[in-house]
Amino acid sequence: MNRTYRQNIKSFVGKVDGPDLPGFKRELEKQLNSKFPEGKAVLINYFQKAPNCITMKFKAEDALRVVNNSIFLSTKMCEKWNAVDYFVFSEDAYFKDLYHQQLHFHPDSGFFYNNIFTLQDVCRGFFILKPNGDFMKYYGEDYYSVVEEFLKKE
Repeated sequence: MNRTYRQNIKSFVGKVDGPDLPGFKRELEKQLNSKFPEGKAVLINYFQKAPNCITMKFKAEDALRVVNNSIFLSTKMCEKWNAVDYFVFSEDAYFKDLYHQQLHFHPDSGFFYNNIFTLQDVCRGFFILKPNGDFMKYYGEDYYSVVEEFLKKE
């Protein structure tokens, strides 16, 4: 982690307004080939190629441990805060061969890259959508405390 990396950590919050929310959720469900459980928040973990990437210092086997730990932490967080999680990677993501082998990971059709994760300065991030339409998008690799803070807010 260096100054350039820290300068590119970004966070955005907002709300998908009432009439737009059902259509937005349907599009996310279509992209993830899934049906979201009613009343649960949705956490999308995203992996992409970017110039600022802590994970790049790892060898493939160490990166796999990091990925497995990410899945474990995300699952635990979602169990605690009534959410479901998904893992999505862009086709040019570092370690994409590892992600293809993971059952939890979905390749991005380009939808997430072009519509949600539009900044490509940091190689990981997340998007949370709460049932009421509140959302948070975050670019950075070490983010589980940020996820928990957002999920626990009413």
